[in-house]
Amino acid sequence: MIEVITFDLWNTIFNNRFYTDFRLNYFTQFLEKRQIAISFQEIKKAFDLAFYLPERNYEENDHIYTEERIAKLLNILKIDLTEPEKTIIKIKFEEAILKDPPSLKMGVKQTLEELSSAYKLGLISNTGITPGRIISRILQEYEIFKYFRVKIYSDEIGYYKPHKIIFKTALESLNCIPQNAIHIGDNLETDIKGAKDCNMYTIWFNENKYAKSEIIQPDYEIHEIYEVLQVIQKLS
Repeated sequence: MIEVITFDLWNTIFNNRFYTDFRLNYFTQFLEKRQIAISFQEIKKAFDLAFYLPERNYEENDHIYTEERIAKLLNILKIDLTEPEKTIIKIKFEEAILKDPPSLKMGVKQTLEELSSAYKLGLISNTGITPGRIISRILQEYEIFKYFRVKIYSDEIGYYKPHKIIFKTALESLNCIPQNAIHIGDNLETDIKGAKDCNMYTIWFNENKYAKSEIIQPDYEIHEIYEVLQVIQKLS
């Protein structure tokens, strides 16, 4: 019997948005104001290496913090900045999303409202440069923060999905055994494999109707978020 439903965030609750241009332009101007002469092309190349390529390495599952990314960026560019300067950059990078928050997937709010009346809901999210504390602010602005009894973010746990600890932390916080929980997400590797490895039921949110995997097989597949309601009804 399903008692707990956990959701992925990006491309499940939120539409994906990228804030690379804002961060890159801010950092470039930051250096220019300090008369540090480095070409935009060099900065962009270093930026990509320090900030975005590591996010695709989930093999070790250790969360990569913004401070580490900034340190790597500065090391590649051979730049020395003071700790207060690094903190200023970190805050600007992390809060970039607040200027233009990602929109909600269609039907998310109504689906969460209906499910929360009968089930315990949780959020399990990998975070990149935007930390959980900032994501929670956006959830509050959209008035959906209240629907999630627990919010589990990789920067607060120290590990990315699909590491078991991030799913187990959510289940323990919700006082639920894996067999009574189901996880919904768009990523087969991080969401579906991660949840299945913990013996949870899984729903693949395949909005773009990608080809199925022969290796990672979800229990259910949906193309619109409101279809979660139909799946849960079948399991009730």
